[in-house]
Amino acid sequence: MAFITDGSGNVTSYAEALDVKDKDQRIFEANEVNFTDVPDTPGSLDNYLEDLTQKATNRINEKIRASARWREYLGYAGGGYNSIDDIPPINMNFIIGRKSDITDMCSYYTLKEYLLPKIADFGNPESAEVQKIEYYAGKFDDIFRELMDILDWYDADNDGSVQTNEKMVRFRTNRRTRGRSNISRVR
Repeated sequence: MAFITDGSGNVTSYAEALDVKDKDQRIFEANEVNFTDVPDTPGSLDNYLEDLTQKATNRINEKIRASARWREYLGYAGGGYNSIDDIPPINMNFIIGRKSDITDMCSYYTLKEYLLPKIADFGNPESAEVQKIEYYAGKFDDIFRELMDILDWYDADNDGSVQTNEKMVRFRTNRRTRGRSNISRVR
């Protein structure tokens, strides 16, 4: 499990092909997805999967950037931003904690959004592939919410460590509400 970096050391993806294969080996062993029919497929399956993980990484970064929690964190860590246009893109090189969770999140996103829909029978909601998409969507959402509730993985000042003033934890109270879920669950 490692982030993929380019020649100058900049992170380009949160997951490698091996990380995605480890999450669900069966779709690769059973050749359920015909990768030769994919247009503009890179030379190997691993290159194709890493292209998909880069795509997933970009989507995850935009989900983080668009969240109110991220704007709140940036204000807490030193930058005040009023609109989405003012918020800079997340710097992937500043992520120094919880890398394995972020890699897992990227792998789940790749599976649920890009790989499993290629083979899923959406006409049958009880099909194994549709069930897997729902399962991986749940796993992704759990990790995403946990990472956004416990912001202890981002080095906002890029000094090589995450100090106390860069950690922000959302404490939730247990109370009844008719609104969205206010309890962060870890599975």
